[in-house]
Amino acid sequence: MGHAETKQNVKATVHEAVNTDSELYKVGTFVTAAFAGGIGLWAAVCLSSALMSTAGPIALVKSLFGSITGTM
Repeated sequence: MGHAETKQNVKATVHEAVNTDSELYKVGTFVTAAFAGGIGLWAAVCLSSALMSTAGPIALVKSLFGSITGTM
């Protein structure tokens, strides 16, 4: 119950800490991917809504350039 047991306890604690960090990274990656997917879906909905409210994709692009240059 001396030095060898203490060394083994330290190794177990470090191993558990590494596993916990690994799991947190997995959760963080999943949450980030979920938000990115949600933003992508929202962008697709907004683009399709803009396409429906204009006369088509050419009118949409003309409106985009007009709004950028201030000629609208």
